[in-house]
Amino acid sequence: MVASTVGLLLTLVATTMLLAANASYLNTGASTRVDDSGRFALAILAQSIRQAGYHDNAGTPAVEPAAITGLDAASLRPRRLHRPSMPAEANRSDVLLIHFTGSADGAIVNCAGFDETGEHAWSIFYVAKADDGEAELRCKYKGASSWASDAIVRGVDSFQVLYGIDTDTPRDGIANQYLTASTIAALDGEIDPVGATAEERDRDRAQKSNWRRVVAVRVALLLHGEFGSRPPGSLLQRYELFEGEPAVDEAMMPTPLQRRVRRVFTATYAVRNL
Repeated sequence: MVASTVGLLLTLVATTMLLAANASYLNTGASTRVDDSGRFALAILAQSIRQAGYHDNAGTPAVEPAAITGLDAASLRPRRLHRPSMPAEANRSDVLLIHFTGSADGAIVNCAGFDETGEHAWSIFYVAKADDGEAELRCKYKGASSWASDAIVRGVDSFQVLYGIDTDTPRDGIANQYLTASTIAALDGEIDPVGATAEERDRDRAQKSNWRRVVAVRVALLLHGEFGSRPPGSLLQRYELFEGEPAVDEAMMPTPLQRRVRRVFTATYAVRNL
């Protein structure tokens, strides 16, 4: 009887240690993969943002549309540019649109890594769900014959973007405030364009757009790992990526999503080609 009791206790201890070791293994592996995914996503975003507004010919006038634009709480269709937008996926994630000019020598690439040689090239970042329901940060670009969209990283809880505006006159290239896309759109709605014709007024409004004052872009990305990768006993958290932006509350998530390790990745990038 005593031997049986001791044996059961040893089995229980061994099982507990095995479960703890397995949980630690899952957490360590998932954390590493989430960190790698976050760094990779930020690297792609950095490369794309820094070439926004690039011109192969230095004498080319300001591009139409603006080098950097965006949409708040929206998603996109894979085969269309960006209008009309779709309802947001993954906690009201944003859309970031980057316009630039290709290069004849193949030195300029889009967010998918393909050479761009045309007059109008795009790298567009947005969040959408894959066929299995997992939210992905996607890169959208103009392919040889149509628009294409590739996943950059999976396991996205939120993708938020703020835009650094240079409000000085004359401009000094330094961001004075960081605004959401909706705020910039509202400011553009207050512009009183001049011109004798509707076409002239549209052109004047486009030239005066506050999107042309964007000198920096601030991004935040919340990623999660595999099911069961959350450290045992850890408290649920509430993530506010940017002040005033939609927060992500783990307590409001389904249980399978709660049991995952999470990381927040943030970065600010200068727009070089003003």
